Amino acid sequence: MGAAAHDHAPRVRAEAALEAACLTLMDSLACAFKSLHDPACTKLLGPLVPGATMAFGARVPGTSYQLDPVQAAFNIGTTVSWLQANDPVLATASGHLADNLGAIVAVADYRARKAIAEGDSPPRVRDLFDALIRAHELASLEWARSVRGNEALTATEGTSTVASAVARCALTRLASAACAATLLGGTEDQVAAAVAIARTETHATRHPGAAPDLDGYGRWRIGDATSRGVRLALIALAGQTAPLQPSPPSDEAAMQLAVLAELDQTWRAVAATPAVADRIHDRFAASVVIHFPVVQAGRIAAVFADRTKLEALSINELVSITVRN
Repeated sequence: MGAAAHDHAPRVRAEAALEAACLTLMDSLACAFKSLHDPACTKLLGPLVPGATMAFGARVPGTSYQLDPVQAAFNIGTTVSWLQANDPVLATASGHLADNLGAIVAVADYRARKAIAEGDSPPRVRDLFDALIRAHELASLEWARSVRGNEALTATEGTSTVASAVARCALTRLASAACAATLLGGTEDQVAAAVAIARTETHATRHPGAAPDLDGYGRWRIGDATSRGVRLALIALAGQTAPLQPSPPSDEAAMQLAVLAELDQTWRAVAATPAVADRIHDRFAASVVIHFPVVQAGRIAAVFADRTKLEALSINELVSITVRN
């Protein structure tokens, strides 16, 4: 299966990583709620076919939409990334920590509602945080492979090692496919198949360099990439086998350790800077007050006031308090 088959092994999450994931969720929701006041954004949202809904489907925070997970991922991913206002401290060379949130929230809400209907335990917000960090690790590892495999080109053209807009979308598609397959109960082989299929669509290695500015590329592209990732996960779970992948190079293990160590350092720096948390909390609180009725805004603020209690919530409970009727 290649290197990607080993990227998804469970890891113990450091407190700093969980704090970064929590801040990313708040920052993303703040961006999404603000985007919903832009008609240019909202006209792209809703079901793919006007009027279509899905019973026990995935909800879109800030709206009343209840959609299939693929289209819900597009809606969530688009609202989160539309304004390009996500806090830059939560970004690394492969993109922003929020890039895969559309796939993760959509699939997790769908799975939670389905689990409850079938008498099973739903995933918790703690699982969402874990998936968010894992997705960014996958994207970062894939970007590191791309940079390493494209060293000759980057050396001759003098390009940066920051993912371009096209590369960022390719990485989002791949990481979203992997996390969606995992959240949907896929086996290790199915997760690896989802990654391999996503990798064949657009290789990040073909688009090195340039700052990840999506303004001229289409601000809905991250939503499209995360939505496509969910679709590819469903294809893999339906039995599509993975294309043949090359064996990982001999230094793969060392590269993975280096990438994960760098990410850990980034999240530790975020957690150790109180001004970051204060800034995101203020933006989140302001967006909630503007977008929701007073009573609902108060409920949302109370839920996000204590991360321990927030992590214990089921995903469907979290999404329920952020939808508008």
